[in-house]
Amino acid sequence: MRRRGIAPRVARLRGWGRLEGWIARPGGRWRSRLLRRPAIARLALAAVTVAISGCVPAADAGTLAPTLSMVAVRGGKVAVQNGTPVPTFAYQPRPRVELNGPWRVERRPFDSNLSLTPRSASLARIVADAGGRESPDFDDRGWGTAEVPGALNPPPDRTETGGWYRRDVQLPAGFAGQTILLRFGAVNYLADVWLNGVWLGYHEGGSTPFAFDATAAAKPGARNVVAVRVDNPPWGTRNDIVPWGLADWWNFAGIIRPAWFEASNPVHAVRADIVPHLDGADVSVVVQNAGVDAVDARLTVEVLPARATATNLLAPDPRSLLVGGGPIATQDLPAAALNAADVVRLDTTFFVADAAAWSPPSPSLYVLRVSLSVGDSVVDTLLETFGLRTVAVDPDGPSVALNGQRVALPGVALHDQLLTRRATASVSGGVPTPAQVRGQLAEAASVGARLIRTGHAPANPALLDLADRLGFAVWEEIPLYHYTPQTYGIAMKRGIPQQMLREMALRDMNHPSVLFHGLSNESTGEDQRTEALKELHEVDRGIDGTRLTGQAAYGFNPADTTSSPLDVAGYTFYHGVFYGSDAAADTQAALATAHATYPKKPIVILEFGRWADGAAGPGLQRDVFAATSRPLLADRSTVAGGYVSAAVWWTLEDYATLRPNITVEHFGLFAAEGEARPVVDAVREAFSDLPVGLAPAAVPPVPGGRAADPTSTPSGPLLLAYFAYGLAGALAVLGVAFAVMVRRGGRGHASTQRRSAP
Repeated sequence: MRRRGIAPRVARLRGWGRLEGWIARPGGRWRSRLLRRPAIARLALAAVTVAISGCVPAADAGTLAPTLSMVAVRGGKVAVQNGTPVPTFAYQPRPRVELNGPWRVERRPFDSNLSLTPRSASLARIVADAGGRESPDFDDRGWGTAEVPGALNPPPDRTETGGWYRRDVQLPAGFAGQTILLRFGAVNYLADVWLNGVWLGYHEGGSTPFAFDATAAAKPGARNVVAVRVDNPPWGTRNDIVPWGLADWWNFAGIIRPAWFEASNPVHAVRADIVPHLDGADVSVVVQNAGVDAVDARLTVEVLPARATATNLLAPDPRSLLVGGGPIATQDLPAAALNAADVVRLDTTFFVADAAAWSPPSPSLYVLRVSLSVGDSVVDTLLETFGLRTVAVDPDGPSVALNGQRVALPGVALHDQLLTRRATASVSGGVPTPAQVRGQLAEAASVGARLIRTGHAPANPALLDLADRLGFAVWEEIPLYHYTPQTYGIAMKRGIPQQMLREMALRDMNHPSVLFHGLSNESTGEDQRTEALKELHEVDRGIDGTRLTGQAAYGFNPADTTSSPLDVAGYTFYHGVFYGSDAAADTQAALATAHATYPKKPIVILEFGRWADGAAGPGLQRDVFAATSRPLLADRSTVAGGYVSAAVWWTLEDYATLRPNITVEHFGLFAAEGEARPVVDAVREAFSDLPVGLAPAAVPPVPGGRAADPTSTPSGPLLLAYFAYGLAGALAVLGVAFAVMVRRGGRGHASTQRRSAP
């Protein structure tokens, strides 16, 4: 993504600082001459790619195996990780103990070669190196503290480090006799976890969730100690981690998402996955008997009407969304005999008369309630929020079709971070809270955005909850960022991208807002990339199948054929900024070439924009938007002959980066403290009268065919009123805002962001 020049982030690699500085410096010949010639630019990029591959550490890649696999059980395949079926990570009405808040922390680097060695050969050495830090009796009173969720190195701390976390917790006596899972929303990058000195296992990957069965190690009614060893190899020091080095955002280290204990009956529903249709859904429920006795069990699956309002918008519990009344659909499923240690998958289908479909203008929601009974008693309940919608490629034309209607979605990109300006004028920041994410989406709504690209990583779950409820479509992706033939081969052989994609798809299965899964960003190689994307597309289909797949390919080569295995053809467009000389004409020519290359695929522009550095920067940023938006709007897929189905401005807000000599990237529509740049008015003016292809119902239906109270319906009016952004018709914005993947070179000052949500 954003970088000044085609070769980003080389300076972090040993010995390449001066080369990258020459490539990226303002006015440098690379940018001003070479990049105006696409053929030369491609050749130069290939040369730099080879050089980068050669300068990255060439030691054998780590051999630590992925921990997730698909296992055949009675009824079908089930995802299993760390010896237990992958659970839902949505909030459940079960006994739980939150682990958010301060933990004792000792920041320290680790031997990553050791961390990435199979635990059969490395665990004893890891424990020896720990010096008792994993033990419940270790004296950690001299350590500092860090908040969970949070980071060990929030901006401006550029230290990419790991460390030890420890937390004392009292588990309720009522946990006795229950199955106890210890769950983490995400730990960056590689976590080993102990409970009361018992090693539970490890997980690799910094943005996706994982869980351990802690039943045997837990002590209900007593003090328990959780210890986590977090290794976060600095980007650019290894080529076997994901992302491997060329990255343009902040490498937040540590336990960056919530953590908690959750207890359930040994006979319980593990997860419920929903494949939506416009008149109902297919449901798969995974049931486990983690007890010692065989039981006869049965399931009741119910669909309940739900509604998001200003009062429940941030509530994680699905019960807060229920509007009362009985279920509108019910299915009884006998699970029959469940032997000890059995895992069973049960599938069913339900139909809803006069169903209300989910879309950005009308984000109608339901709650699925799964009740598991043994004898006459309900022993477990599981809840999932979902929406009914379909997303596909229109068979009659190259367009994304949402609920059977062609759409052209305006978008903005948003990294999972929030910056503030300190009294010293330096930047600080961290992972945003749900309330702060709400504020960011308020900004997105104010410019008419209806699509959020969540940076280059799986989305913050808080963002997805809000997107479901407020009506934003989402493109989320795995961080295969600036990959080369060499690093594609290493990563795919290790299996980490495949695991990340499965974890993301499993976690977000029931979020109707997630329409797209991105599989790679601005990478090189043809055969290797095509093969990797083909495999990842099949992995995605094997888990989910309800999203469209794509990548963000370089826009200076619109004839790139590596998107052939994918559903949409995605590009980053910086014509007239990093290549070419005429933003409007070059964008139009590139669009025509992309459409000729993929005449049956929708074109999705995943980045476009410009930095706002310097006195002239804000005006030039606005000019780039105006010039680039004209051809994009002309070819939008909601007009005859159009084929551009989405476009994303890079970015909604300025963001912190670890790129050398730059603290903050100033690509945002909004600068520090939420200040709108001049480009914001241009975006609003350009898109305020452009329909996205969808419209809310005048009186949106409630599931079951009853009339809804329009004042309490979770549609466009709720979003706009809640955020106090009076954009009449804001859901009609065909946004070709495009996420700027480029960065600017050497700035003398660093700007920042932010404020908390209104």
